[in-house]
Parts: sequence; C-alpha cells; structure tokens
Amino acid sequence: MTEQGPNDGTLKLIPIVRNIVYILYRALLDDVPEDSLCGASPGKALNTSPEWHDLPLRGLVSIPNLFPGDTVWWHPDLTHAVEDLHAGNNFSNVMYIGASPLCRKNSDYLETQGQCFLEGKSAPDFAAENYEVSYRGRATINDLTDLGKKQMGLMPW
Repeated sequence: MTEQGPNDGTLKLIPIVRNIVYILYRALLDDVPEDSLCGASPGKALNTSPEWHDLPLRGLVSIPNLFPGDTVWWHPDLTHAVEDLHAGNNFSNVMYIGASPLCRKNSDYLETQGQCFLEGKSAPDFAAENYEVSYRGRATINDLTDLGKKQMGLMPW
C-alpha cells in the first residue's frame, strides 16, 4: 500500500452520526416537491447533492494522511464518499469491508451473496454494476479459505 490523504482520491466523511437522519428524511421536508426524493433512486447508493444537502455537505472532509499499514474505521451511519479527483502521485484504493453478526437475516443474505460472488456480480445490497462478471483473474471459490467460504455463504457454519 502507499501513502494517501487529501487530494489523493481518498475517503471523505461527514463526521456527524446524526447527519444520516437528516439525509434519510430530507425528502419529507416542506421545501421539497411532493414527487422528489432528493436524488434517491432504487438500486443506487443514496445520493447527496448541493441542491438538497448543502448544509451537511459543508462538513464533508477528507481523511488525514495515512501511511502503509494504517486503517480507517467509521460508523456505518456516517455519510461517506470518495474524492472525485486524484491529484496525488501514488495509487489510491478505498475498500469497503463490512462486518455483521451471524443472525437469521444475515444468514439468509449469505445465500444470495454467495451466488453473486460465484458469478462475479455485485453484492445484492449494492447497485448491480457487475464489474467482475467477465474480469479475467477475479477471485473465485478456489481463492477462499474455509473461513472465507463460510463468510461468503458457500459453506455451512
């Protein structure tokens, strides 16, 4: 990994957990037309835009400089984004690695997630962009350990 930080195409956050409530309920406020969802659309990440979310977007900040081996952890309710422009000298990579408890709802989800992984499709709770369907060299079940297979719903716990 390489050093990265502001202006490197890196992670940005609005470090206010309660902001998500405003984002989710914005379309219900009086200044929003009845037929508008403030940019939200099915199967897509929840959009924030200056038109509807100007006040919270003023708090959007890039993470500080990070060095090889550093990680960033944030609450899943924090509004997050990736910088639009990469003006740095190194590669930039932001990975989302979700963690969740093994409960009935998540166990049911694993069945669909595992099948999507096998086919190279986007996870069922992400937009169906399916970037890896025909990508040569993508990860397959043969690249997973037994624990990885369990975590992808491809082997019983």
